[in-house]
Amino acid sequence: MGTFSRLPRAPSFTLPPTLARSVRHSTIRLYLAAVRNLHISCGHSDPLERKLLLRKVLRGILCYQGQPWVLREPVTPRVLLAIHPFLRSWLGSSDFSMVWAAFTLAFFGFLCCSEFTYQGVNKYCSRFDLGTECVSFVPSLASPQHMVITLRSSKTDPFRTGQSLLIARAGSSLCAVTAMQHYFQFVAPPPGPLFIFRFGRLLTRATVTSPLHDAASHDGLPFHSLKGHSFCIGAAPLAAAPGLPGWLIKVMGRWSSDCYQLYIRTQKTSAAFCSPAYGQFFSLKCFSLLGGIPASRVSVVVKSA
Repeated sequence: MGTFSRLPRAPSFTLPPTLARSVRHSTIRLYLAAVRNLHISCGHSDPLERKLLLRKVLRGILCYQGQPWVLREPVTPRVLLAIHPFLRSWLGSSDFSMVWAAFTLAFFGFLCCSEFTYQGVNKYCSRFDLGTECVSFVPSLASPQHMVITLRSSKTDPFRTGQSLLIARAGSSLCAVTAMQHYFQFVAPPPGPLFIFRFGRLLTRATVTSPLHDAASHDGLPFHSLKGHSFCIGAAPLAAAPGLPGWLIKVMGRWSSDCYQLYIRTQKTSAAFCSPAYGQFFSLKCFSLLGGIPASRVSVVVKSA
């Protein structure tokens, strides 16, 4: 890298034949991007400009290696209801209440794992991570009709301005508001991180996927492909099953692209578990609950059922 910066002109690039078998295509592109940035920063011309042969070689490496495909099974209401008794029997009452509140919030809020978990069991950043003050019950904790979750950082908020999720209550066994209300009333988490175990360890990606895998395997469900993204993947096809328009699903999941369509097309079997009552779950009437919340701050409106 340092040698390149001292050359009077950009050298010609030659890729060793074994490179395609030892380094991923994406890694090669990162290496070349670093070389290009160093050259331009040192006042040289772009070394990758008009390198048609290099582009063809990179494309050939991509075809040779293929695109990695990570299979992710969706977390559906059937999965949540099936793992509920296992989690209750394995975890203590306070830990179960916390985990169940996190799982239902992740599902009905279309959350990725990084949006409701923490980077380490003792790593909490009040600027970016979910805290107890990020949850507000309306009109009150005793009898909430809906709750507002403030995400300090999320996948579609690169500048960390904050986004608000409004989740309405429904009188059913699978309700994010009821689960969160129970967590606040009977566990009463102290000010600080929202999801914390009884002995002070924070909820991490590993502590989400591990009990999720164990409970699903004990119930005979596919569990190897349950990932951190499985919650929002499972919510997307269920939202599409009642016939909601794509733009509304995109807003609910805070997707900036049309990637949600992949989840909808590949998870058609999820519609079999959609009850008639679920149509009211994603009813457009829940938008009437937005009174008093700035429209620019609200990106998701859902109703749990």
